[in-house]
Amino acid sequence: MKQMAHFSIILLGVIYGAAFSFCTLVTLGDLFYRKVKRVILFPIIAGVIFGIVEFLQNRFIGGINMMPLYLLHTAAAIFLLADKSKENIISLICAEMFSDCMIGSMQTAFFSVTNGAERSFIQVTLLYLTGYITAALFVFFLKRLVRSEDRDPLGLLQIFLLTGISCAVTSLVRRSFTMSDYIPNVSPEAAIPSVLMLMSVSVLLLLSVKADQAKRFREMNELNEKYMAVQAKHFEQSRAADTEMRMLRHDMKNHITVMNGLFDSGKTDELGEYLKELGTAFSDTQSVNITGNEIADAIIYEKKKYAEMNSARLVIDGSLQELNISAVTLCTVLSNLLDNAIEAVSQTGTERVVTLSAKRSGSFYYICISNPTANAVDVSADIPTSKSDCAGHGLGLKSVRNAIEKCGGTLELSCKKAASGYTFTAEVLLPAKK
Repeated sequence: MKQMAHFSIILLGVIYGAAFSFCTLVTLGDLFYRKVKRVILFPIIAGVIFGIVEFLQNRFIGGINMMPLYLLHTAAAIFLLADKSKENIISLICAEMFSDCMIGSMQTAFFSVTNGAERSFIQVTLLYLTGYITAALFVFFLKRLVRSEDRDPLGLLQIFLLTGISCAVTSLVRRSFTMSDYIPNVSPEAAIPSVLMLMSVSVLLLLSVKADQAKRFREMNELNEKYMAVQAKHFEQSRAADTEMRMLRHDMKNHITVMNGLFDSGKTDELGEYLKELGTAFSDTQSVNITGNEIADAIIYEKKKYAEMNSARLVIDGSLQELNISAVTLCTVLSNLLDNAIEAVSQTGTERVVTLSAKRSGSFYYICISNPTANAVDVSADIPTSKSDCAGHGLGLKSVRNAIEKCGGTLELSCKKAASGYTFTAEVLLPAKK
């Protein structure tokens, strides 16, 4: 019997450690939606360590203290799983607390339902194991419930709310949980708040995710409307340019006659002015075909006019003909970056020129947008800020970064000292067609 007890402690420690680590991993990565490294063997290793430590504690100390195991688990998880940012570490600790509450609630519910029955040593062990495994399955069910390709991470306030409710209810329920050696004695009424807590957490988590998805859906609708407006404007510009080109071709015979007359009369100055005006007319008809990409051309054509309104100039060099991203993504990236650049350059007293260069490199397009800025811009954070240019560079960059990351690209921001003032640069890598 004593050997069986030792074996049960090891088995329970292994299963509990594995279930606890699995729930933490799923909660942090899929429920809270934080960046996490998927170390598949982590739950297994954690389970083995939990089992060995619990056995040694019970054998030599005569009891089990879980706090050192939790601290060891947190340290290992920070080192192996989570990004070492303050927000992710807080989320990890909350995920561990949430997981412990899920396991505790399931365990309480099972022992509460079977409280009045005679239970053997083996039956009690099986109830423990059932509670641990069911908790892991429940967290996996929550993962499937909130799974979505376009959801955003939960905010810390939402994480605190979910964890706080779980811990508060679990703490109240555990007051009716007493231990007599290995066999727990749980009040029959304890199952009700445990089940209600599990249901409440599920509903709150689902509502939080759905609220974020609804917000994102509204943003996507706005982007789609913007894209449709840009596309319609592009077609209108193309039609107008085609009409002007046909008119110029129709009048070409008359233009040649006039130029011959000016040449024969020796009026070279007038001939030069006439050729200059004619060249401007031709360049205007070709302004909608800038990069070879219809959406990019429409956006750039519009931003050129916006730059002129702000006494600035937009210079384009390169092609975007074979970009492999959606029109909405392209619209998000170019519109926001060019708007920010034009707004920033309009606040400077130097030459107001925004430069956009694009070239293909292997399976990616390299796009560089640069502009002068009066003061240095802090690019260490996700959204750069400075005393005078925060309005110019802070708008829309979060949307740009999210859009670029979702299509497999990258965004790098820099601000360097120039001859007069500073130069702000946004460098983008976007996938190209193979």
